[in-house]
Amino acid sequence: MRFLVPAAWVALVATAALPPAAAWPTTGTRVATATPTSLTAPSAPAAAAAATTVTTAATTTAATTRTPGTGIDGPAGGNTRDTSRRGFVWPLAPRPAVLRQYEQPRTQWSSGHRGVDLSAAVGQVVVSAGDGVVSFSGVIAGRGVITVRHSGGLRTTYEPVDQRVASGTVVHRGGPIGTLSSAAGHCAPITCLHWGAIVGKHYRDPLSLLGLGRPILLPLG
Repeated sequence: MRFLVPAAWVALVATAALPPAAAWPTTGTRVATATPTSLTAPSAPAAAAAATTVTTAATTTAATTRTPGTGIDGPAGGNTRDTSRRGFVWPLAPRPAVLRQYEQPRTQWSSGHRGVDLSAAVGQVVVSAGDGVVSFSGVIAGRGVITVRHSGGLRTTYEPVDQRVASGTVVHRGGPIGTLSSAAGHCAPITCLHWGAIVGKHYRDPLSLLGLGRPILLPLG
């Protein structure tokens, strides 16, 4: 009998055992020795569409209808900084349709939707939403998962992904990290990319990285 594991558990397993982030490496270097799979970056028109998405989103936020419960699940202290619209892009180009919004869980273990589902085609290139280092690249519950560690303790997750770049690879905003897998996910029978964001032990709405919804606050320092 085949069991489907919720995306939240997959993301949690992929990030819970990670060691603390080391000092940031020089741009273009790799933290661990690995041979990433050669991927084809999105075409120039697609990349341009992705790059302009943030500006478009920022000007239409006021008119965007949001589902309840898309706020922050942790206390916001005074020593924090806002990550909205600061160097993040959609993980797919052109801008995808959002099939399911983030749903804030009441507690760490309660039900909810810890990420967003984005419409995508099998084989479509998945890109990193921001600059960072791949801290996990592997298969969990039959699905390929990638976790990218960004500055300030933020991590973004992507699944299901094939042709994944290796753990330790330095990635950049809009740079390819894999392709959408045909593995069955929680969007079946259609295909989608599940995109998540985590700060510490708390899940956040990844659309907030694009200036949609309430901002993600990271601790200073």
